[in-house]
Amino acid sequence: MLSVCHLIEYIWFWVESDGKMNGTIPDSLYKLTQLEYLSLSGNSFEGEIKADIGNLTSLTQLLLDDNKFTGTLPSELGLCEKLATIWIHNTNIEGTVPTEVCSLRSKLNQAEYGQFYADCTPENNGPAFLECDEECCTACCEHNSKICIDTGYI
Repeated sequence: MLSVCHLIEYIWFWVESDGKMNGTIPDSLYKLTQLEYLSLSGNSFEGEIKADIGNLTSLTQLLLDDNKFTGTLPSELGLCEKLATIWIHNTNIEGTVPTEVCSLRSKLNQAEYGQFYADCTPENNGPAFLECDEECCTACCEHNSKICIDTGYI
């Protein structure tokens, strides 16, 4: 008989978007290898997204928008080869979207159905929070206004 501790690794759907959560993503979440859908949108999560996100190889949708995440997007996210939807806009994630993450669009022919929203619109004539290749992000958002514009590459 499986214990609750063993069952936890078989969770495939996790939604926590009621605005009441804060802190960092717990390490235990990165161990849910069967997780297909993760939505933490609209909370107050902070800290960096760890390289361990690459352990979630069953993930098809990752919604982390409207949080206080910092740091860069780990290249290990590219190990999640089933990932079709990524929403990381309205966060404080900076830098450049790793090539490994952008290559997910071609692996699943996501040009037809994938979504990648990021804060890749320049801020007040300055640099964007996140640099994103025009063939990678499907919508670029302006961090302060939270307005997202389709890049035309769908």
